[in-house]
Amino acid sequence: MRLAAATWPEVSEYLKTKNSLIVPIGSTEQHGPTGLIGTDYLSADAVAREAGERLKILVSPPLSYGVSSHHMGFPGSATIRPSVYQAVLADLFRGFYGHGFRRFYVVNGHGGNEASVRAAFQELKHEGHSGATFQLLDWWKLPEVSKLANELYGNEEGSHATPTELSLTFHLENIERREYQPVPEPPSSAWPLTSDEMRRSFVTGTMRSNPALARGSHGPRILEAAVQGLVTVIGNSPVLE
Repeated sequence: MRLAAATWPEVSEYLKTKNSLIVPIGSTEQHGPTGLIGTDYLSADAVAREAGERLKILVSPPLSYGVSSHHMGFPGSATIRPSVYQAVLADLFRGFYGHGFRRFYVVNGHGGNEASVRAAFQELKHEGHSGATFQLLDWWKLPEVSKLANELYGNEEGSHATPTELSLTFHLENIERREYQPVPEPPSSAWPLTSDEMRRSFVTGTMRSNPALARGSHGPRILEAAVQGLVTVIGNSPVLE
Protein backbone atom coordinates (compact mmCIF):
# COMPACT_ATOMS: atom_id res chain seq x y z
CA MET A 1 0.00 0.00 0.00
CA ARG A 2 2.74 2.45 -0.99
CA LEU A 3 1.61 5.84 -2.25
CA ALA A 4 4.83 6.09 -4.24
CA ALA A 5 3.96 2.93 -6.18
CA ALA A 6 0.35 3.94 -6.88
CA THR A 7 -1.07 5.91 -9.80
CA TRP A 8 -3.36 8.90 -9.38
CA PRO A 9 -6.44 6.94 -10.59
CA GLU A 10 -5.64 4.28 -7.99
CA VAL A 11 -5.41 6.92 -5.25
CA SER A 12 -8.68 8.43 -6.45
CA GLU A 13 -10.34 5.03 -6.20
CA TYR A 14 -8.86 4.47 -2.72
CA LEU A 15 -10.29 7.79 -1.53
CA LYS A 16 -13.81 6.70 -2.46
CA THR A 17 -13.85 4.36 0.53
CA LYS A 18 -10.92 5.39 2.76
CA ASN A 19 -9.33 8.63 3.91
CA SER A 20 -6.38 7.43 6.02
CA LEU A 21 -2.72 8.04 5.29
CA ILE A 22 0.34 6.80 7.19
CA VAL A 23 3.29 9.19 6.97
CA PRO A 24 6.73 7.89 8.11
CA ILE A 25 9.26 10.50 9.20
CA GLY A 26 12.77 10.26 10.59
CA SER A 27 16.13 11.95 10.21
CA THR A 28 19.55 11.71 8.63
CA GLU A 29 21.94 11.80 11.57
CA GLN A 30 24.68 9.95 13.38
CA HIS A 31 23.79 6.97 15.56
CA GLY A 32 27.07 6.42 17.32
CA PRO A 33 30.12 4.83 15.74
CA THR A 34 28.27 1.62 14.81
CA GLY A 35 24.74 2.79 13.92
CA LEU A 36 23.53 3.76 10.47
CA ILE A 37 23.04 7.43 9.65
CA GLY A 38 19.66 6.57 8.12
CA THR A 39 18.49 4.63 11.19
CA ASP A 40 15.53 6.88 12.05
CA TYR A 41 13.89 7.06 8.66
CA LEU A 42 14.75 3.49 7.68
CA SER A 43 13.10 2.12 10.81
CA ALA A 44 10.02 4.37 10.59
CA ASP A 45 9.52 3.51 6.92
CA ALA A 46 9.84 -0.24 7.48
CA VAL A 47 7.37 -0.24 10.37
CA ALA A 48 4.92 2.02 8.55
CA ARG A 49 4.97 0.03 5.33
CA GLU A 50 4.29 -3.29 7.02
CA ALA A 51 1.52 -1.80 9.15
CA GLY A 52 0.02 -0.23 6.02
CA GLU A 53 -0.03 -3.60 4.27
CA ARG A 54 -1.85 -5.24 7.16
CA LEU A 55 -4.34 -2.41 7.57
CA LYS A 56 -4.76 -1.79 3.82
CA ILE A 57 -3.91 1.88 4.31
CA LEU A 58 -1.75 3.95 1.98
CA VAL A 59 1.73 4.86 3.22
CA SER A 60 3.45 7.99 1.94
CA PRO A 61 7.16 8.15 1.04
CA PRO A 62 9.26 8.80 4.16
CA LEU A 63 10.44 12.26 5.09
CA SER A 64 14.08 11.33 5.49
CA TYR A 65 15.40 14.51 7.11
CA GLY A 66 14.44 15.96 10.47
CA VAL A 67 15.32 18.33 13.29
CA SER A 68 18.84 17.17 14.15
CA SER A 69 20.84 20.31 14.89
CA HIS A 70 22.42 18.81 18.02
CA HIS A 71 23.95 16.01 15.92
CA MET A 72 25.72 18.33 13.49
CA GLY A 73 29.05 17.87 15.24
CA PHE A 74 29.19 14.38 13.73
CA PRO A 75 29.97 14.03 9.98
CA GLY A 76 27.15 12.84 7.76
CA SER A 77 24.36 14.35 9.85
CA ALA A 78 21.95 16.80 8.24
CA THR A 79 19.25 18.96 9.77
CA ILE A 80 16.23 21.13 9.08
CA ARG A 81 15.41 24.09 11.32
CA PRO A 82 12.40 23.42 13.60
CA SER A 83 10.34 26.24 12.06
CA VAL A 84 11.10 25.04 8.53
CA TYR A 85 10.29 21.45 9.44
CA GLN A 86 6.96 22.57 10.83
CA ALA A 87 6.26 24.50 7.63
CA VAL A 88 7.19 21.54 5.41
CA LEU A 89 4.93 19.17 7.33
CA ALA A 90 2.05 21.64 7.33
CA ASP A 91 2.31 22.08 3.56
CA LEU A 92 2.37 18.32 2.99
CA PHE A 93 -0.72 17.82 5.11
CA ARG A 94 -2.51 20.73 3.43
CA GLY A 95 -1.93 19.08 0.08
CA PHE A 96 -3.07 15.64 1.19
CA TYR A 97 -6.10 17.17 2.91
CA GLY A 98 -7.02 18.90 -0.33
CA HIS A 99 -7.20 15.53 -2.07
CA GLY A 100 -9.52 14.10 0.58
CA PHE A 101 -7.25 12.50 3.17
CA ARG A 102 -8.52 13.16 6.68
CA ARG A 103 -6.89 10.67 9.09
CA PHE A 104 -3.14 11.17 9.36
CA TYR A 105 -0.87 8.80 11.27
CA VAL A 106 2.70 10.09 11.54
CA VAL A 107 5.07 7.21 12.31
CA ASN A 108 8.11 8.90 13.77
CA GLY A 109 11.64 7.56 14.17
CA HIS A 110 13.31 10.61 15.75
CA GLY A 111 12.46 12.30 19.03
CA GLY A 112 13.81 15.65 17.85
CA ASN A 113 10.92 15.93 15.39
CA GLU A 114 8.16 15.79 17.98
CA ALA A 115 7.73 19.49 18.82
CA SER A 116 7.59 20.56 15.17
CA VAL A 117 5.12 17.82 14.27
CA ARG A 118 2.76 18.81 17.07
CA ALA A 119 3.07 22.47 16.10
CA ALA A 120 2.18 21.61 12.49
CA PHE A 121 -0.91 19.74 13.69
CA GLN A 122 -1.93 22.74 15.79
CA GLU A 123 -1.36 25.14 12.90
CA LEU A 124 -3.63 23.16 10.60
CA LYS A 125 -6.40 23.03 13.17
CA HIS A 126 -5.95 26.78 13.74
CA GLU A 127 -6.52 27.25 10.00
CA GLY A 128 -9.78 25.33 10.19
CA HIS A 129 -9.00 21.96 8.60
CA SER A 130 -12.26 20.45 9.82
CA GLY A 131 -12.60 16.71 10.03
CA ALA A 132 -8.87 16.05 10.04
CA THR A 133 -7.35 13.92 12.79
CA PHE A 134 -3.65 13.65 13.52
CA GLN A 135 -1.71 11.13 15.56
CA LEU A 136 2.01 11.22 16.29
CA LEU A 137 3.27 7.67 16.82
CA ASP A 138 6.86 7.21 18.00
CA TRP A 139 7.35 3.57 17.07
CA TRP A 140 9.94 2.85 19.80
CA LYS A 141 7.54 4.09 22.51
CA LEU A 142 4.79 1.63 21.64
CA PRO A 143 4.12 -0.67 24.62
CA GLU A 144 4.91 -3.77 22.61
CA VAL A 145 8.33 -2.39 21.67
CA SER A 146 9.13 -1.05 25.13
CA LYS A 147 8.37 -4.43 26.67
CA LEU A 148 10.61 -6.25 24.21
CA ALA A 149 13.42 -3.70 24.57
CA ASN A 150 13.37 -4.19 28.33
CA GLU A 151 13.46 -7.95 27.87
CA LEU A 152 16.39 -7.84 25.45
CA TYR A 153 18.47 -4.93 26.73
CA GLY A 154 17.22 -3.88 30.17
CA ASN A 155 18.67 -0.62 31.46
CA GLU A 156 21.25 -0.52 28.65
CA GLU A 157 18.66 0.57 26.08
CA GLY A 158 19.43 4.28 26.56
CA SER A 159 17.89 7.07 24.50
CA HIS A 160 19.95 7.40 21.30
CA ALA A 161 21.76 4.84 19.17
CA THR A 162 19.80 2.30 21.16
CA PRO A 163 20.27 -1.42 20.60
CA THR A 164 16.57 -1.61 19.67
CA GLU A 165 16.75 0.82 16.77
CA LEU A 166 20.15 -0.46 15.68
CA SER A 167 18.97 -4.07 15.73
CA LEU A 168 16.01 -3.19 13.51
CA THR A 169 18.13 -1.37 10.94
CA PHE A 170 20.87 -4.00 11.10
CA HIS A 171 18.18 -6.51 10.14
CA LEU A 172 17.01 -4.30 7.28
CA GLU A 173 20.57 -3.90 5.97
CA ASN A 174 21.75 -7.49 6.55
CA ILE A 175 24.19 -6.69 9.37
CA GLU A 176 24.41 -8.98 12.39
CA ARG A 177 26.53 -7.01 14.86
CA ARG A 178 29.26 -4.42 15.25
CA GLU A 179 31.78 -3.99 18.05
CA TYR A 180 31.47 -1.04 20.41
CA GLN A 181 33.43 0.06 23.47
CA PRO A 182 31.40 2.25 25.90
CA VAL A 183 32.90 5.49 27.16
CA PRO A 184 31.85 7.61 30.19
CA GLU A 185 28.87 9.91 29.67
CA PRO A 186 27.37 12.65 31.88
CA PRO A 187 24.54 11.52 34.17
CA SER A 188 22.19 14.18 32.78
CA SER A 189 22.08 17.10 30.37
CA ALA A 190 19.95 20.22 30.01
CA TRP A 191 18.03 20.05 26.73
CA PRO A 192 18.12 21.21 24.04
CA LEU A 193 21.84 21.00 23.26
CA THR A 194 23.91 22.76 20.65
CA SER A 195 26.02 20.58 18.37
CA ASP A 196 29.13 21.54 20.33
CA GLU A 197 27.50 20.66 23.64
CA MET A 198 26.34 17.34 22.24
CA ARG A 199 29.78 16.45 20.92
CA ARG A 200 31.48 17.36 24.20
CA SER A 201 28.97 15.51 26.39
CA PHE A 202 28.44 12.40 24.26
CA VAL A 203 31.74 11.93 22.46
CA THR A 204 30.79 8.77 20.55
CA GLY A 205 27.29 9.98 19.68
CA THR A 206 25.52 7.41 21.84
CA MET A 207 23.33 8.51 24.74
CA ARG A 208 23.30 6.14 27.70
CA SER A 209 22.87 3.20 25.34
CA ASN A 210 24.95 0.09 24.67
CA PRO A 211 25.01 -0.49 20.90
CA ALA A 212 27.21 -3.55 21.46
CA LEU A 213 24.01 -5.41 22.35
CA ALA A 214 22.44 -4.78 18.94
CA ARG A 215 21.89 -7.85 16.79
CA GLY A 216 20.41 -8.08 13.34
CA SER A 217 18.80 -11.35 14.41
CA HIS A 218 16.74 -9.39 16.98
CA GLY A 219 15.36 -7.18 14.21
CA PRO A 220 12.43 -9.35 13.07
CA ARG A 221 11.05 -9.53 16.63
CA ILE A 222 11.39 -5.76 17.04
CA LEU A 223 9.76 -5.10 13.68
CA GLU A 224 6.87 -7.41 14.51
CA ALA A 225 6.35 -5.80 17.92
CA ALA A 226 6.30 -2.33 16.38
CA VAL A 227 3.93 -3.35 13.60
CA GLN A 228 1.56 -5.03 16.04
CA GLY A 229 1.61 -1.91 18.18
CA LEU A 230 0.81 0.34 15.24
CA VAL A 231 -1.94 -1.91 13.97
CA THR A 232 -3.55 -1.86 17.41
CA VAL A 233 -3.36 1.92 17.81
CA ILE A 234 -4.50 2.76 14.29
CA GLY A 235 -7.19 0.10 14.29
CA ASN A 236 -8.68 1.56 17.46
CA SER A 237 -8.38 5.21 16.48
CA PRO A 238 -11.56 7.30 16.80
CA VAL A 239 -13.04 8.93 13.72
CA LEU A 240 -13.83 12.65 13.88
CA GLU A 241 -17.06 13.16 11.97
